[in-house]
Amino acid sequence: MLKRVSLLLITLLCLPAVIWAQQSLKGFVLDKDSGKPIEGANLYLKELKQGTSSLKDGSFHFPNIKAEEYLLSVSFVGYEDCKLLIDTRKASNAIKIEIKRNVTILDGVNISAQAVRETEQVVKLAAPLKDIPLTTSSVGQDLIKQTGVNSIHEALKYTTGVKPLVNYGGFQTFTMRGFGAPVIMLDGVRDERMNFSNSAPFTSLAAVERIEFLKGPASVLYGHTAVGGILNVVRKQPTKDFHANFSASYGSWNTTRVELGAGNKISDKLSYRFDAGFSNTDGWRDAEDKTLNGYLALNYEMSENDLFEFRIAGNNDTYGTETGLPSVKYDVFDTNDNLLYKQGELPTTFDRSQRYNDPADFLDHENWNTSIKYTRKLSENSKLQVHTAYSDDLIDYFSTEELSYLTSDNAIYDSYYMKGDAKKYICLDSLQRTFPLRFSHETKTFQNTIDFSTKFDLAGLEHNFNAGYFYMYIDRKSYSGYSVGTDVTGEGLFAKIAVVNPVLYQGDLETKFSKVKIYNENVHGLFFQDLVSVSSKVKVLLGARYDRFDMGNQSAKVMSGRNISDKTGQKSIINHSLTYRLGTVYQPSENLSLYASYANFFKPKRTVFNENYIYLDKDGKEFTPTNGKEVFEPEDGYQLEAGFKYQSNAKLHINGSVYYIKKNNIVEYLGKSDEDKRIYGQVGVIDSKGFDLELNYKPFDNLSFIGGYGFNIAKYRKFSDNAYQNSKEGNYIRNNPKNHVFAWAYYNLPENMIKGLSLGFGMDYNDKMYVNSSNSYSLPRYFLFDASIDYRKKNFYGKLKANNLFDQNYYSSTVYSNQYIPGMERNFTLTVGMDI
Repeated sequence: MLKRVSLLLITLLCLPAVIWAQQSLKGFVLDKDSGKPIEGANLYLKELKQGTSSLKDGSFHFPNIKAEEYLLSVSFVGYEDCKLLIDTRKASNAIKIEIKRNVTILDGVNISAQAVRETEQVVKLAAPLKDIPLTTSSVGQDLIKQTGVNSIHEALKYTTGVKPLVNYGGFQTFTMRGFGAPVIMLDGVRDERMNFSNSAPFTSLAAVERIEFLKGPASVLYGHTAVGGILNVVRKQPTKDFHANFSASYGSWNTTRVELGAGNKISDKLSYRFDAGFSNTDGWRDAEDKTLNGYLALNYEMSENDLFEFRIAGNNDTYGTETGLPSVKYDVFDTNDNLLYKQGELPTTFDRSQRYNDPADFLDHENWNTSIKYTRKLSENSKLQVHTAYSDDLIDYFSTEELSYLTSDNAIYDSYYMKGDAKKYICLDSLQRTFPLRFSHETKTFQNTIDFSTKFDLAGLEHNFNAGYFYMYIDRKSYSGYSVGTDVTGEGLFAKIAVVNPVLYQGDLETKFSKVKIYNENVHGLFFQDLVSVSSKVKVLLGARYDRFDMGNQSAKVMSGRNISDKTGQKSIINHSLTYRLGTVYQPSENLSLYASYANFFKPKRTVFNENYIYLDKDGKEFTPTNGKEVFEPEDGYQLEAGFKYQSNAKLHINGSVYYIKKNNIVEYLGKSDEDKRIYGQVGVIDSKGFDLELNYKPFDNLSFIGGYGFNIAKYRKFSDNAYQNSKEGNYIRNNPKNHVFAWAYYNLPENMIKGLSLGFGMDYNDKMYVNSSNSYSLPRYFLFDASIDYRKKNFYGKLKANNLFDQNYYSSTVYSNQYIPGMERNFTLTVGMDI
C-alpha cells in the first residue's frame, strides 16, 4: 500500500514537468512583399523529421513537440527557401514567417499546391491542386516577363495540350487536346465569340497576371462547349502596398511597346490596380498591328466579411490582315511534262516576307467590359459570391482572303496541271485576288453567377462543397457583305498582281453590308461539386450540372450602313443537358498525388434551317428539317483521364496525365452541290488520345527550368458514307500536331561574376500538322529557339530578347488550307523598365 501511495505521489509531482516539456509551434507564412497569407507552403522540422503545410490563412501548427531548439525549413514554389532556428521554450506566441519571391523560379508550369485563391479561380474549389483530380497548368507573370511575350498565343507555347494559332492576321484560336472552338474566360467570365466563329482577336497582355489552362471537358464547371479544355485569363489584382511598373520596348520592324501599371490602397478599405498598354509595329510582312488597352480594378472591403471587386477595361486594336502564300492545288508540270511542284508545294519564286493583301484590307477590334463581384463570408468555412459581368465587342473586317493562280484551257502559260483527262494551263508568275470578304460582328453579353461554397463534416467525412446558378444572355449581330460585285465593288476588284515585286494597289475598293444574322441566346445552368475527404490519403470529387440552352435566330436585310430592315420570323433552338464528373485522388505520400476522373460534355449546334442548304443525317442521307426548329442534335461525348502530381519541396514539380476523349454527332461542311447549295451533315465520330508531361525543376538556387511534352492523336473514327464527299474515317483532325515539346531555362549569374545579370534560353518544337480534314495539305514540323539576356540593378532592368534565334523558315498557320502563313524570321526586342 505504501509503495502505491509513493508511486502516485511521484506521478503527480512529475506530471506538471511532463506537461511543461510538451509544447506546440504555431505561426503564419506570409508573402514578404504583399503581406498576403500563403497556402500550401511546406514546413519541416529537421530534428523530428516532421512536416506540415500552411492553411488558407497561412497558418501552421506542430502540436505536442518537446520544448527544445529546432531548425525549421520553409519552402514554396516561386519563393526563396527559408530556414529559421526556433526555440520553442521561448516562442510562446504564434510566429510570423515572411518569404520572398525568387525571380529565378518560374511559375510558368503551375503544377504544385499553389495558393488556394489561385486554384479557386479555375476549378471553383478552395483546395490545393494536389487534392483535386483535374489537370491544370498556367503561364504566370514570371514567365511572361522573362520570355517577353505580349499575346495569348505567344504565352501558350509554354504549356502542353493546346496549340495556339493566328489566322487572317489577328484572329486567335486554339486547339485543345485535339478539339477547336474552345471556351475562353476572362477572370472567370465566359467569352462566347469563339463558339460562334471559332476565332477572335485578343488584346495584349499588359494587364494580365497569368493564363490558366484547365485540360479536358469542363462542362460541369463552365457549361456547354467545354470539350478539350478552358482557358482563363486572370488580370492583375489590387494591392494594399504600393507597387508600380513601367517598361518601354523597341524591336525589329519598328516595333514599339509601352506598358505601365500601379496599385496601392486609397484607404484602409479601398485599394486599386491600374494598367495600360500601347504597341505599334510595321510588322513582319508589313502587317502594321496597333494595340491600345486600359484596365482598372477596385477592391472595397466593406467589412471583414464583405468584399466588392469592380473591374472595367477596354481596348481599341487594329491588325494587318493575312492571306498567306498560295500553294498549288494539283501536281504542276512544265511543257515538257516534267514535274515542277507536287500538290501542296509552294513555287520557289515567293519571297516569304512579301504580303499580297490589298492595301484596303483591315481588321479592327473594339471591346469594353466591366464586372462586379460581391463576396460575403458567412462563416469561417462558408461564403457566397455574386459575380455580374457585361461586355460589348465589335469586330470589323475586310480582307482579300483568297489568292488564285491564273488558268486557261489554252496553252498560253508555260506550265499545266491535269483536271480530269484535260490539261489546264496555269501561270505561276501572277496571282488574282478572287474572293474579298467583308463582315462585322457585334456581340453584347450579360452574365451572372451566384456561387455558394462551404466546408462541413457529415458521417465522419469532410466535404468541400460548391454549388451555384449561372445565367447568360447574348445579343449578337453578324453583318455580311459576301456578294462580290455588289457588296464589294471598285477598280481593285479581282486585281491581278505579280508574284515578284508586286504593285499591291490596283485601284479603290468600296464595301457595304447587305445581310445580317441576329442571334439572341439565353442560357441557364445549375451546378454543384463536392470534394469529399474519405481519409487523409483519399479524396473523391463528385459534380453535376444542368443546362438549358435557348437560342433565337433571325435574318434581315441591311439597307445602308448598319440599318436593319425586313426581318424574318424568329427560329429557335432549345437544348437541355445534364453533365457530370467523377474523380478520385490517392496520396501515398505527402509529395505524390495519383488521380483518375471521368467527365462528359455537350455542345449545342447553332445551325437553323436554310432552304438553300442540303442537310445529311447520321447515316449520310438527305433530310429536310422542320423550319424554325433544331437541325442537328448537340455534339456530346466524354473523357477518361488518369495522372499524377509530384512535388519535392521547391526543387522539383512534375505533372503528368493520360487521357481519352470521344466526341459524337460531329457536324461537317461537305462542300457544294451541282446546284451551288451548301451541304452540311452530322456524319461522324472523333476521338482524341494522348498524354501530357510538364515539369518545373530548380537544381540550384540560381538556375530554374521548365519543360513539357505533349503527345496527341485525334482522328475521325466514323464517317458516314454520303454522295457528296469521300469518307474521312481514319484521317487526322486538322490544326493538331502529334508531338509538341517546349523548354525554358533561366540562369542568374553568381554575384562574384556579374551581379544582376541573367540568361534565358528556350525551345519550341511542333510536329507536322494537317490543316484540312481530307489531310491533303499539311505544314512541316519545326524547331524554334529563343534567348534572352537581362540585367537588373535594384528596381531597374534591361532585357534583350531574340526570337527564332537560328532564323528557321517555318509556317505557322493557313488560310483556306492551301495558303500558308510564313512564321516570323529572326527578330529582336530591347526592353528597359522598372518595378517598384
